[in-house]
Amino acid sequence: MAMVAAHVTIRRARPEESRAVSRLFGALHGHNASLDPRFTLAEGWEHWLREFLDHERSHDHSATFLAHRVDEAIGLAIMDGNVDSPLYRHRHWAELVALYVSPAARGTGVAEQLMEAGLDWAVGRGFDRLQLYVTAANEPARRFYARLGLRPTQEIWATDLPAPSMHPPRHDDHINEPAFARGHHVLSVSQNHLHATDQEEEPTHVMTP
Repeated sequence: MAMVAAHVTIRRARPEESRAVSRLFGALHGHNASLDPRFTLAEGWEHWLREFLDHERSHDHSATFLAHRVDEAIGLAIMDGNVDSPLYRHRHWAELVALYVSPAARGTGVAEQLMEAGLDWAVGRGFDRLQLYVTAANEPARRFYARLGLRPTQEIWATDLPAPSMHPPRHDDHINEPAFARGHHVLSVSQNHLHATDQEEEPTHVMTP
């Protein structure tokens, strides 16, 4: 069992803490890109993250939590409310799209505290399901989430295609792109990936935009 984190507080990120959020978010994606280069952050990602945080402060469908030890931010969790197509009966759920704990704080229960804050937020807003995404080979992360009562319900399968021989096709979506770039799902267009250390099987990284 992980030790209880001493003198750690978990709370919603404040406007003046955007730099701390960016630092932790960038750190987790340094690892995500090592798992799969497609999770590399885009040029100017800091701008889009700031837009997301600004949008979050005026809406209630997402929440960013920071874990603090004294005056240092040592952990990050980002929750988002998902709304699927009206085609589906069950179309609302909460998603954990980011989870990160600084190396010096791992194995002390900070990740569990961040998860608890995220779950409380989801329940308080009426969601009856929490979902997240984990890389298939990340066994420590899978064990961590299983220990918290989560279970796999779907798999995402992928293959790389040959490089185009002519000009690359365009994938612009002028109808949906503004929505993705202005808040909801700006961080969960690509899926959540978490790395965990073997020590205490505590997660260190999750998710990519």
